[in-house]
Amino acid sequence: MKKPRVRIGRKYHRGRLWIERRDAAFARAGDKCEVSGEPLSFVTRTCDGWINCERICVNPKHLKVIYKRACHHVLAERWVRSFVKGADVHILENLVTVTPALHARLTHAEYKLFRADWIGYRQELNRLGLDLALLDRAMKAICESVKK
Repeated sequence: MKKPRVRIGRKYHRGRLWIERRDAAFARAGDKCEVSGEPLSFVTRTCDGWINCERICVNPKHLKVIYKRACHHVLAERWVRSFVKGADVHILENLVTVTPALHARLTHAEYKLFRADWIGYRQELNRLGLDLALLDRAMKAICESVKK
């Protein structure tokens, strides 16, 4: 008997413009988190390619910049696709570059959004340091991007 096919991965395909929009958000942020202001990258100089404090190399050819960053949707992609039909989910006003640790906390806060707790979601974003003007700007841009 044939096994049933199980869907693994994303529910929605991100589309062909996702990488371009994500890179544009990274370029806009530079080397700082847009929410907390923490640095998003660090530089290592190693000969063996591993991050090792004992073997720091002064050769500029071995200079490596390692980015620890994430691109977060202010209004969750799944929420926008469900409730604002035809809107551009990856609009630049809806993207924020953050640290991976903050991205995990922001993603956890989205559960309030999925439970229709809009006020709780705003409070949680405010508690995590996200400016609520970004949320309002993202909502306005998403509503304006609806294809008619």
